[in-house]
Amino acid sequence: MSDKNAKKFIFISLLYPLPFVVIILGLLYIYDPFQIFHKPYFREATFFADMRKQALGIIKHYKFDSYIIGTSMLENTDSKEATSKLNSDGKWINISLSGSGFNERAVVLDYIFQNQNPKHIIYSLDGYYMVNMVNRLSNSTLDWDFLYNNSLYDDIKIYMNWKFISCAVRFSNQEKCVGNIDDIYQITNWYKEYKELFGGFDNWIKNKDNGTIKQTLIDIKNGNIKNIEKEDIRDISPQQDYLHKYLIRFFRDYPDTKFSIIIPTYSRLFYRMQNIETIYNDNSKFFYTWEKSLRYFITQSSSYKNVKVYGFDELDYADDIANYNDLSHYNTDLNSIQLDAIKNQTNILTPQNIDQYLKTMEQKIKSYDIEPLIKALENIEIEEIKQ
Repeated sequence: MSDKNAKKFIFISLLYPLPFVVIILGLLYIYDPFQIFHKPYFREATFFADMRKQALGIIKHYKFDSYIIGTSMLENTDSKEATSKLNSDGKWINISLSGSGFNERAVVLDYIFQNQNPKHIIYSLDGYYMVNMVNRLSNSTLDWDFLYNNSLYDDIKIYMNWKFISCAVRFSNQEKCVGNIDDIYQITNWYKEYKELFGGFDNWIKNKDNGTIKQTLIDIKNGNIKNIEKEDIRDISPQQDYLHKYLIRFFRDYPDTKFSIIIPTYSRLFYRMQNIETIYNDNSKFFYTWEKSLRYFITQSSSYKNVKVYGFDELDYADDIANYNDLSHYNTDLNSIQLDAIKNQTNILTPQNIDQYLKTMEQKIKSYDIEPLIKALENIEIEEIKQ
């Protein structure tokens, strides 16, 4: 074979698979289980619970103009209730990203603001992620952020794997292929899954082998609880940088959008646990780092007329463990209380009241009585978790 014919043969061989590739790409575009390119063809609309990937399709193809974007602490916030109570601020949808740092939510917010003019954003300012963001950022990479760069060529990458190709070839309606949630307003709601753990410490004991609370019960039984002691936190510059880079800049750049910032109300027991999973080994350092960071945020946000910050830690709600299914996750009634506060403009934190708010919170944590919990576990056998 001559060199000329050899080159021609190689060229034709390389082109041969192209029709197949084009067919597969076209099929994936039509199938589009995350609704990235369009609403579903030839099937009813269903959604995945993975909001990091699912949110794009909702933002692009459904008519919402106000967004709830928090962590699991806001996932149970009812967007229909938000629309009803805050009806002057548009039509709401909850696209909260479970376990999300501020950097992750900034990816989605950037996309929203580049493509829309949202009326109102409800956002959770999670103390856990603010204090621990250095550790989280240095040890994590995002494998989904390319979806939000306004490039259709990149978006198709999410489907370039055997799972979605095989689903598309069969045009399957299986849950693993197209998701199993048929109500766009219930995608983020997790309450029913953990309902049995709410209602009191007795319910925790009844479900002592449940992975959500098992380690907490072991720690309480073993006495891994202590009170917070005043720590002099000198440097919060990493937290300050984090706030500006991933949140405060939105207040500045989009003055026509309202921002309602919710401070999630962790249980008092959360702050008393010695083994809080933070980069700090001392729960006092966690609390006082959070305290100083929150003061800074309140001062900074107060200079923006489009921002209100809402806090509920001075209420008695966090004193009652019956309101929680673990150390931090509260019942849905608090989500409703938060919406009421936005509607009625109550529970707003300002530079003038933040000191008293934090003082009350600190006192409530220190005075929280953990003895009944320890006593309730005295005769309860709990198998230690194997490392």
